[in-house]
Amino acid sequence: MMFTRRTLLASGACSVAMPALAQVVATLGSGDEQISILSDGGFEMPLSTLARAVPVADISAQAGPSNPFRTPLNITCLRRGKDVILFDCGAGANFLPGSGRLQESLRTAGIEPEAVTHVLFTHLHPDHFWGALDEFDSPLFPNARWLAAAREIDFWTSAKVYDHLPADRHAFAAGAQRIAKNLGDRLERAEAGREWLPGIAAVETAGHTPGHVSFVLSVGGTSVMVLGDALTHPQISFAHPDWQPASDQDAELAAATRRRLLDELGRTGMQVIGYHLPGATGRVERQGTAYRFVGT
Repeated sequence: MMFTRRTLLASGACSVAMPALAQVVATLGSGDEQISILSDGGFEMPLSTLARAVPVADISAQAGPSNPFRTPLNITCLRRGKDVILFDCGAGANFLPGSGRLQESLRTAGIEPEAVTHVLFTHLHPDHFWGALDEFDSPLFPNARWLAAAREIDFWTSAKVYDHLPADRHAFAAGAQRIAKNLGDRLERAEAGREWLPGIAAVETAGHTPGHVSFVLSVGGTSVMVLGDALTHPQISFAHPDWQPASDQDAELAAATRRRLLDELGRTGMQVIGYHLPGATGRVERQGTAYRFVGT
């Protein structure tokens, strides 16, 4: 199956993109242990994608009147001693205009592709996985180890994956299979609930995709969770965790995951990094019977 920007736009999954500049969005820590949040750009999506079966007027009352709304792409980069560890690697050149800016942001941060030692994937959706290859279909980070959850790899590389996806997501599977094939044995299988690297644990946060994971690590003595797409919108995901975004594959499981995460994060005050949250970093606070995202 061919997958192109036209295919994705026609699917209704995304709208016309807005341009975005390469940048370092935020930093945490210092010295030999530092996180830089790198922009991969961003794109626009209709408000209706934020919640199935919820009137757009109700969504707008929570998310704001802008329709479509813009979602950023924030990639976490941990520099720890000699290691340069990316959590996801962006959309690359074949997704949507306005995305695929990671290489520019890496240069802004003073990081060469050859310096990247590890890429840990939260999941294998296009805006997280398709940036793995360069324009010659070779791994963009030639010296890196690439790790993803075994359940996630199994789902996207199965010949039967199309039976479990709506037609407008078939391009996602075709892209994932092409990239996994080109990575070959470099794409390592790992399990949720374990450390994937010393001090970096993968937490099962399935629902958005079957093998979605988030990561817990410590930087400068501060615990941080890299959320991936477990919480994706700065108002809706926190105030209405039971609303079902169109991007969630298993909507009921994803909602249960959000509720569990919000309870935990609200109780512990742990710092979070959101792939699609403006400003990227913040904390979860209880607000009435729900929660809110407080940026830092």
